[in-house]
Amino acid sequence: MFITSDQQLFCRRFLRACLSAGLIVYALAWTVSISAQTPPPLNQRDMVMTIPGDFNFASVGDLMMRRPASQLADTAVQAALQLISEADLAVGNMEGELANLRDFDGPLNGFVGTYEVAADLKKIGFDMVNRAQNHLLDSEVEGMFSTNALLDEAGIVHAGTGRNLDQAAAPAYLELPQGRVAMVGMHAPLWQEFRRLGATSQVGNLGGRPGLNMLNYTETIVVTDEQLASLKQVRDQFLEFSSNYDNPKPMPSNEPSDRVRFPASSSGREDPTYRAARPGEIPGTVDYSLSQNDLSRTLRSIRNAKRYADFVVATAHIHQGQSVLEQMHLSTKPPDFYVDLAHQAIDTGADVFVGHGVQLLRGIEIYKGKPIFYGLGEFFREAQWTLQEQMGQLDANQRGPRQNFSRNFGGSTQSLESLVAISHYQDGELAEVRLYPTELGSDGPDSRLGIPRLAAPDLAQSILARMQRLSQEFGTTISIENNVGVIRTN
Repeated sequence: MFITSDQQLFCRRFLRACLSAGLIVYALAWTVSISAQTPPPLNQRDMVMTIPGDFNFASVGDLMMRRPASQLADTAVQAALQLISEADLAVGNMEGELANLRDFDGPLNGFVGTYEVAADLKKIGFDMVNRAQNHLLDSEVEGMFSTNALLDEAGIVHAGTGRNLDQAAAPAYLELPQGRVAMVGMHAPLWQEFRRLGATSQVGNLGGRPGLNMLNYTETIVVTDEQLASLKQVRDQFLEFSSNYDNPKPMPSNEPSDRVRFPASSSGREDPTYRAARPGEIPGTVDYSLSQNDLSRTLRSIRNAKRYADFVVATAHIHQGQSVLEQMHLSTKPPDFYVDLAHQAIDTGADVFVGHGVQLLRGIEIYKGKPIFYGLGEFFREAQWTLQEQMGQLDANQRGPRQNFSRNFGGSTQSLESLVAISHYQDGELAEVRLYPTELGSDGPDSRLGIPRLAAPDLAQSILARMQRLSQEFGTTISIENNVGVIRTN
């Protein structure tokens, strides 16, 4: 076949284009491979806490706050709030949303407090808050943006949410006289439908859903060998009827012998997976596996924050419990994935890990000289009011489920007991942690329910004794001195 000079020129250009494209594809593949690798640790000089002298860090759990409280002339309330105001840095979890109800255009649902709360939190002494939590979209994205704007106006730095995933996962920074501090916020969803809270990435001008920095996961329930065999038998008997349906659900063909995926309903929920217990595991334990993409993104933010800040706070809103036998929100023991997450956060660069989510206290661990608070309870918990009652649409109901949730959740008042943790540093080293028990007015009227005050001596002793027991599992010793818990690191 005869090839013209024009055809020869075309072929040469085409080959060059293919070669160039191949090199580009190779370069892209190499870049992706490199970026997927774990980055090297920071220089040791950048991993240490570099705030000199004395530095006091105050941390609490949830701030479910509906109205200002700083002005209350109650000595027990003021004593609790003073712990926050006297700290060099104070952080908490902003649970729920804030809005000016007179001109707010979004839907009014769930936990929504008055716009005055933001300025009051600043007056109390809070400097930074986590915003990645399950009530983020109670009033949809309008509520999220309203709350963030009010916090900005009040001068409170917030982390964990944004207009897209990059913003939600990014560190938030605060300049203090002692140095720069940073916060990275995250949340693990309660149920599958709560994944709608997660922000999504923006590619160019496309995509980018507002929301929070989500830690997605899969879960497997641990069972005995006998229970696993029974589940497989029931599952296989179900499958005998597959021929009755045009589109039966496919089951895994190469399922490991130590696990079984059991078909759930057809409503879109994930099929639960069960596996045989390994030595030392308790049947009923839930084995969680975090999304590696979500984990890598969050650890990257912590590592980057540590390079540019003197003190880094990693904070997570996590409700998950260890076992299917525990009541939701009332798990006192963090599951293994939570402990591993906290350890990885500190290994990557966090100087402290502050957890929240459950309505009860969880233990404290000192890991590599840095504190991990797995759950400090709820500092404010004004959960008893509903917007319908506040706006006169319904009669106030003191016998409904909301009232029980607010006062007697789980059959006790432990959800109304919490701690203020004051971590004291000397020249970058943790010297001690002091724990101040607070309570939220379980014996008082509804008008004062959910507002923190220092616990009376008897209750303080009970709270601290519980914390001694829960923290002992992490090798942490808490002494009780004048109704204050003390952890000394030396």
